Amino acid sequence: MTQDGDLLDEDIASLESPPLAARSSDYSFSQSKLILAQKIYKDHPMGFYSACRFYVQQKLLVPDWKSCGYQARKNPERAKRMEWEHVVPAWAFGHQLKCWQQGGRANCRDHSVQFRQMEADMHNLVPAIGELNGDRSNLPYAMVNGEPRAYGAKVNMEIDFKTRTAEPPDNVYGDIARIHFYMRDRYKLVLSSQQLQLFTAWNNLDPVDAWEQKRNELIRQAQGNDNPYVTHYQRLDNKQVEAVERDWIDALYLLIFNQRSSLPYFVFALATILYLGYLKYRRTRGNRQKTTKLNTKPKANKTTTTKKTS
Repeated sequence: MTQDGDLLDEDIASLESPPLAARSSDYSFSQSKLILAQKIYKDHPMGFYSACRFYVQQKLLVPDWKSCGYQARKNPERAKRMEWEHVVPAWAFGHQLKCWQQGGRANCRDHSVQFRQMEADMHNLVPAIGELNGDRSNLPYAMVNGEPRAYGAKVNMEIDFKTRTAEPPDNVYGDIARIHFYMRDRYKLVLSSQQLQLFTAWNNLDPVDAWEQKRNELIRQAQGNDNPYVTHYQRLDNKQVEAVERDWIDALYLLIFNQRSSLPYFVFALATILYLGYLKYRRTRGNRQKTTKLNTKPKANKTTTTKKTS
């Protein structure tokens, strides 16, 4: 398992049928991957971050490096295959669940219907060259200084390993923003004020295009729901999308989680217990603040009219 909770080799894009156990479950990442490969991206075989075209080779989806000028940064073997990337990483929507604390992504898949639904949601899945998927990991999106072009001069995917941030090509800014807004609304996820500001700007800079509309409709037909931020696209401002503040405690726990393999187990376990308690406190505090706001709203003055007596 990788630091972001990915199960090695499970993100591989292929035309292999899912195992019987996966096919019989209510929500299945394996089923979603197959539908994406066979139906959603059948006529649009293009990598999300690289714009590399891909093709089928022995039931695997394989990128054509020459079509986009891709160059492997460090892991040429993983770069030879396509994988399904969670735009909102599995860690981001899973780590606050109790099942994750008790056994990570695999345990959540076995015991949480909520997690399986989030993991399998096709609106949040895009095809990416394996190396790019691995390098992005669970890094948050942000603006990265400079243009190192570590994956080839034409591949505008920038990852800063020092600041642990990733900047996608500007032609998918809006796609990423609208996926985050969708996932937040559908699964009650948290967006920080910084993320809100960034994704609002990205949504406005990169409006919905023809492929994003078609993808949204194909997923609606296959999954049963659309992404309303695509279907009813509009420019946004910060007042239209409410943020839940993410503070230094979230950042500290993310750091501990990513370094857990080098820490004593009791340190990670204690940090997890304290963090879960803090999340419970923060949710309670947020609910109280909302209740207080509702109770303190000024009541409209009722005007009374008197009937005239004749």
